[in-house]
Amino acid sequence: MSNTGLNGAPTFASVLRDYGRDKRQGELRGDWAVLLFYRIWSFPLIWLLARTPVSPTAVTLSSVPLALSMPVLALTLPLEQAALGVGLVAIVFQILDCVDGGLARCTGRTSRLGGTLDFLIDMAQWGLLYGSIGLLADRVLDTGALWTAVGCAAAWVRLYARVVRDAGAGGADAVHAADAAGEKRPAGPLDIVLWFFAGLSGAIPPALLLAWWSGTLSWLIVFLLVYALADVAEGLVETLARRDG
Repeated sequence: MSNTGLNGAPTFASVLRDYGRDKRQGELRGDWAVLLFYRIWSFPLIWLLARTPVSPTAVTLSSVPLALSMPVLALTLPLEQAALGVGLVAIVFQILDCVDGGLARCTGRTSRLGGTLDFLIDMAQWGLLYGSIGLLADRVLDTGALWTAVGCAAAWVRLYARVVRDAGAGGADAVHAADAAGEKRPAGPLDIVLWFFAGLSGAIPPALLLAWWSGTLSWLIVFLLVYALADVAEGLVETLARRDG
């Protein structure tokens, strides 16, 4: 079966195949919310963009204004609309974050620069999203800058958790090499719990919409901080276990 259609552009079926079984299983093991909420919407966009001169790096860079707009929306939109606006922008950002990698794979336009930009912009987005949720909570509760500070602290802890986790895994190349060598063991109940826990981060934008609807923004901030601290703790345990082994 051909992987290309008219004018050599990838077919929709080939876009799905490029995503592949390994990538799907990897997201189920640690990014299930990305697969559930965003990945499915990225496939038609990838298919359409593959028929244009738009590069994966251009898609990555197009998400920068979205990330930067979140604290602006949190501060300037009418209070009853601000959380809705931030949540929707965060969801669009996550969809584009799926699109750039998928577009790179199906068109063969991968680059080290593109991967680095994708990582840096993604990390900045999480910091801006956490801070924006704090701003929203302060506006709702009229608490000055209390929840903004908590949100920024949660963002810093989350970024630190990512550094710890990467150090424990020995980097992405080491993880892929281990997978390729078949160094996998059957998943146990604890693995499933940890995968569910790790994948919760992708559910934060939809959770923001739910918190806006239910009036529980401050509780979402508390969850983010506890989640980030637990993520650091789990990453440290994993890192130490790997080094001891």
